[in-house]
Amino acid sequence: MAVTENVSSCSLSAMWDWSHLSLSGTPPAVTLLDAATDLLVLERNFPGALEMCERGLQIISTEPGERRNNQVKASLVVIAIQALAEMERWREVLPWMLQYYQSPQEIPHNIMEMCLLLYSRVKQPHVMLELSRDWLRGQVTRPSLQYKRVAELHLLNILLPLGHFSEAEDLAVDPRVFTKQQQEAALTAVREEKRRQEEKEAAQIESEQQNQRTLSPSGTGTQIPLRLYQCREKLLSYELCIAGNVRGKYLQVARLLYRALSAAVTWTRRIPLRNTLLALLLLSVIILRLDP
Repeated sequence: MAVTENVSSCSLSAMWDWSHLSLSGTPPAVTLLDAATDLLVLERNFPGALEMCERGLQIISTEPGERRNNQVKASLVVIAIQALAEMERWREVLPWMLQYYQSPQEIPHNIMEMCLLLYSRVKQPHVMLELSRDWLRGQVTRPSLQYKRVAELHLLNILLPLGHFSEAEDLAVDPRVFTKQQQEAALTAVREEKRRQEEKEAAQIESEQQNQRTLSPSGTGTQIPLRLYQCREKLLSYELCIAGNVRGKYLQVARLLYRALSAAVTWTRRIPLRNTLLALLLLSVIILRLDP
């Protein structure tokens, strides 16, 4: 992924830092720096630019340290970072850079700015969290304009996206970083981002609850739509209602039969046994007389 214009401007500013060096002589590292710049800007040959930067850094590592070498080294690193980013190899930027700077305090401010912008651009601010913290701690005793710039990027591009609001508020009210007016603007930015993230989290919770209300688990562990679930419940209630009506009719018929039998038994108990036998005898005589 290509870096933003702000990241590119960091590399251009670094070029201006060392442009006067090539006029006073042509050491091998400076010659390679010029070649890497041409490959990056003019020819868009990113692998070639990276290779030139690595060769120049190898030469500088064998020479005694001096201010001129430090400037050339920083410029080579900036060009190499730009080349890696253009080749979609931004994940390699930080480990690659730390090969040449053993501690955060050694990293120049323009490289820190470039890395902060790069990893913010690719939505990976956590990669720079500890490194930028350590860099700011090492520079806090001698704050400068460059320190303030890195602190501002650290607050806006690292702390706020990661939700470190308490740390962001502490940094926003630091008089060594911001003026009184800038402190108010920084605090406003912190509060707005905090409110926005809280609203986003609340919306996500509401969406999850809505999904749970519209989806109901079935017996097999799958989920069925709420309307189908409601239809099934209504069908079950109808079946229970019909079954209840049929059962009620059976009970009603049984009660009527029971009452009829009870009435017959009561009526037979009221008739004397002798009269009953006499009636049966007469009935049998009549049937025999009528039978030919």
